Amino acid sequence: MTPEFLRRYYILRVISNPKVYGIEKNGFVPLTDLQRALDQLRLDNIDDPLYDKLSQNGQKTIKRDLQKIKSYYQTIILHKRNYGYYVEETDVSESLRDVYEKTEIYLLHHHAHKWKSYVTTSRNSLSDQIDLVPLIHAIEQQYRIELEYQGWYDDNGFETISGFFQPLHLKEINKAWYLIAHKEQYGIYSFCLDERIKTFKISKQQVKHPIEFDAFEYFKNAIGILKTGILPEWIHIEVANHHFKYAINNPLHHSQEIVAYPKILNSHELDYSNPDIWGEIKVFLEPNYEFLMEILKYNLWVRIVSPLHVKAYVKEHVGMIMKYYE
Repeated sequence: MTPEFLRRYYILRVISNPKVYGIEKNGFVPLTDLQRALDQLRLDNIDDPLYDKLSQNGQKTIKRDLQKIKSYYQTIILHKRNYGYYVEETDVSESLRDVYEKTEIYLLHHHAHKWKSYVTTSRNSLSDQIDLVPLIHAIEQQYRIELEYQGWYDDNGFETISGFFQPLHLKEINKAWYLIAHKEQYGIYSFCLDERIKTFKISKQQVKHPIEFDAFEYFKNAIGILKTGILPEWIHIEVANHHFKYAINNPLHHSQEIVAYPKILNSHELDYSNPDIWGEIKVFLEPNYEFLMEILKYNLWVRIVSPLHVKAYVKEHVGMIMKYYE
């Protein structure tokens, strides 16, 4: 991340959500208010070089940055004379939300020591086994990587995988980073970037016959990192009302659709035998092990309706768990 990127990021943040920065002028942000907000951010981080360029916020610089923002984020910031800047869109796009989240994660990591009294995380999600920045560069430039990976039983029965691979994509899931890479012998394989990586080198040699890889298409029907070959299907899930709102704001999967709202959306008592507190969603994905683990973590709040074989799959595992406590 560069100081210029951070300045543009905060210009976008201030204009798209001015109240957070103390600007309450019916959604408009005058130039002077924008400059004042950037100056305050710089002052709050006066010893941090990453924030150096926030004070370079003259009208010409802001105008150039708005063009960059339009190019990078496909977001147009408009200006109304005598009122100020504003964003016309009411909804934040998926790609822009992704930029927001990743930048905030970076800033949390960047300020980890400074903010430790104010922010508690269960675990740092950044990999301490591999430096991700040069690995991202290797993916971009299609450089070969050499690695040795000694799997656990759940991976490949303790088999050691080694050789030269084409790195394709990095994915964070369940507080761990995975490298998706390709070698003809193994096909596309997901490596967890933890102690299973025994050796790792990035070469300056490009892959001779690189394959194309679309992460969204590859993981479209997965809930995590597993690709099992199980056919994806619509899975109908009933959700108790007190969890239904959470399920709307935090979808189980990108395919999630609402089938029916609970007849009683708010209730003081949680009577799970009352059919009126249950709503229904559906998701289209592979009902694999990761799906099972995701469903089990919601305890009494969700239940599978159909297909019957998926319902039976979950019921079987719940039954085995019950035997532990007999």
